[in-house]
Amino acid sequence: MWGSPNHGGSIWRCSQPKVGLQGNRSIEDERYLYAIAEEAKRANLKADARLAGGVGGGSNGEDRPPTEFLRMLCGRNNESDLIMDGSNPCSLKIMDMRPKSAAMANRTQGYGYENTNYYRGASINFYGIGNIHAVRDSYQKVCALCLSPNTSDIQWMQLVENTNWLSMARLILSASRQTAFHVHYNQLPILLHCRHGWDRASQVAALSQLLLDPHYRTREGFSTLVEKDFLSFGHPFHTRCGHGEGKNEQGGDEGQLSPIFIQFLDCIFQLVNQFPDYFEFNPRYLLLQSEHIYSWRFGTLLCDSEQEREVVAGIRQRTYCMWEYLDSIPDLINPMFDRATSEKAGVLLMPLPMLLRNVTLWVDRFCMYGAKASIPCMPHGLQYPPQYFLGNHSIVHTVGYGAESALRRALEDAEMWRGTALNALKEVEDLRKKVSDKEKESKEDPAADLLSS
Repeated sequence: MWGSPNHGGSIWRCSQPKVGLQGNRSIEDERYLYAIAEEAKRANLKADARLAGGVGGGSNGEDRPPTEFLRMLCGRNNESDLIMDGSNPCSLKIMDMRPKSAAMANRTQGYGYENTNYYRGASINFYGIGNIHAVRDSYQKVCALCLSPNTSDIQWMQLVENTNWLSMARLILSASRQTAFHVHYNQLPILLHCRHGWDRASQVAALSQLLLDPHYRTREGFSTLVEKDFLSFGHPFHTRCGHGEGKNEQGGDEGQLSPIFIQFLDCIFQLVNQFPDYFEFNPRYLLLQSEHIYSWRFGTLLCDSEQEREVVAGIRQRTYCMWEYLDSIPDLINPMFDRATSEKAGVLLMPLPMLLRNVTLWVDRFCMYGAKASIPCMPHGLQYPPQYFLGNHSIVHTVGYGAESALRRALEDAEMWRGTALNALKEVEDLRKKVSDKEKESKEDPAADLLSS
């Protein structure tokens, strides 16, 4: 699904295995994963040879950072799993996004998780991300909280945390960050799965690639990432979003509704909000996507599978493309983005505590139609408030996007002063030219100069 061009680190996806209570095995699966691990070892040996100036003649890899640096990146959390040394025999990491209790419960339905005794060199970890029902319940709580006019402002942050929406975002970001860490620093092949492999696995796989590959942090790359990891891998947008179905309509299953893609965009927002210089798009780009999931204005995020979109409904021929619309809006471009710097930096692997401790509510999304003001602004259409309301030093901003609006105003001011400076420079040049012409005339006609004096 994704592989590093420099070593054997890669990301793979699947759904849960059919182990069941009987402990069923699949010899083909075991051989397949073993083959992936062996190929990764060979790729890493070639990378080491290139680094040493041997086969390949160049140095496409990087020296492994000191252990203390890796501990700083990990935040001293889960060190035994993340920081590997030569004594660790792991050659393939299986990352199950579910809580282990849920994975064990699925064995009663004929499913479950991998028995690493049968997968040579593999280890498995569970990351405790909630299922679609937990996501739906949390989303409904945070929306009700933001829209209610009776919400306590004094306990605002506590109430937001109690919805568990931010906690689940932290779990997803942590799993994605650990996936990228294993791929980049441990150079391991990673196998991601949840229950079906199209919800939590899609989120973590896409976020991991966003951290690893600067191409996916551009607008073109991001659209490719969503098309690949959500649309092509079968994320059921129709089932999760309930497009075109009311309550209790025939064929609809309200229990399968869940804002998985909204949650994914929220996690992207956390990264863009904390590290804006690494992304070509700004938060409004994500906000418009979150609106058009349910707007039906575009066919890009409709239907449950590629077959339904291409064969049954003919979506591409009958609807407009959301990506073309977003690319046509210049205000969605991040003016602080430097493509050359981003590509040179490569991976975006920040210290894990820094990422998780700065997760915050996506106010533009959840408080968009709130009953109370959540950002310092005045709605469009209202006149600037009178002086007695403002006081002497208060400032009330018009509706905008914070840092972007401030940057735009600063750029406009800079352009204005640039024009002023150019005009002044032109006046000085004109004055110098007049003085020079006058001196030249005086030298050519000394009598005229005497008369004038």
